[in-house]
Amino acid sequence: MRALKHVAIWHNVTPTLFRNEIAPLAEPAILKGLVNDWPIVKKAKKDEKIPPAQLPTWLEYLSSLYVGGDVRMAEIKPCANPHFSYNEALNGFNFNRKIASYAHFLQLLCTNAQSIEQNNQAGAVAIQSAPVADYFNEFVPQHSMALFSDNPQPRFWLGNQSTVVAHYDDAENIACVVAGKRKVTLFPPHQIANLYIGSLEHTPAGAPVSMVNLDDPDFIKFPKFKEALNDALIAELEPGDALFIPTLWWHHVEALSGINMLVNYWSGGSITHTDEPVPMDAMLLAILTIRDLPKAQKKAWQAFFNYQVFDYDPVQNQHIPDQFKGILNTLTDQQRVQVKQWLIKQLS
Repeated sequence: MRALKHVAIWHNVTPTLFRNEIAPLAEPAILKGLVNDWPIVKKAKKDEKIPPAQLPTWLEYLSSLYVGGDVRMAEIKPCANPHFSYNEALNGFNFNRKIASYAHFLQLLCTNAQSIEQNNQAGAVAIQSAPVADYFNEFVPQHSMALFSDNPQPRFWLGNQSTVVAHYDDAENIACVVAGKRKVTLFPPHQIANLYIGSLEHTPAGAPVSMVNLDDPDFIKFPKFKEALNDALIAELEPGDALFIPTLWWHHVEALSGINMLVNYWSGGSITHTDEPVPMDAMLLAILTIRDLPKAQKKAWQAFFNYQVFDYDPVQNQHIPDQFKGILNTLTDQQRVQVKQWLIKQLS
């Protein structure tokens, strides 16, 4: 596969620098060493060579904070290159989700890491996108990240060497590498047509994913993927680094070490429940009402959507007296409630 361009690297990132210079670009950015001062990262940096059958000190420290109870985990059986994705028949997934004790999870984590160290085929287990406070409550106040002003709650990803295939989030994301190295391949939102995404409903983890094997793309089956690669970006991350992923950017995440941990923060979007309804709701409604109309009608509605939504400019309504603009103005809280109530009535 061709050499890809690298994500821009920013050093000494402060909330002001992030807010004024990085976020407005709406492009991925490596925030080099952003969380180097985290206690767990300092331990991970010292654990460069720990026998795979032994818990590294950073993981011992994390485990000391565990609140108790079972964990929700995903497991892939031993294979050459564990990916969390569809099975070969595309009628299910290549991993199982189960509930187990934390001790059992750690045992599988270390066993798989030992197999990787011995160059044997290994399975992979992972706790994915779990709220940190639900598992390691005391971790949160000791490991802060102040770049997002809405103070989102962190989630964590803890597992073996494995890959989460290209998917998107409907929120801004800052992903902080705690332990292990990661490689992330990113595609801008407008490349959706060239990524051959799967079902909107039958998904590995809630979001549609690309069906292309990024490690060995089949350009005969997926010829447009070559176009996506023209805009692809690579981010290579070490413990202490963070990656800013803007809303709807596709990201293919490879955890490269035997045991890895990442903590991420989502701002906005459906997962934070701060803004409801979310744009995906509008798209589902458009699928219901517009997608299957005759082509000429869809083109006509496209012009209306562009005018009132995507290309909207308040200046376009200056010919309307203010008292009659209604929802053409910036929506008030009362108007938002009224629109929701009207939509509920239409859909009932």
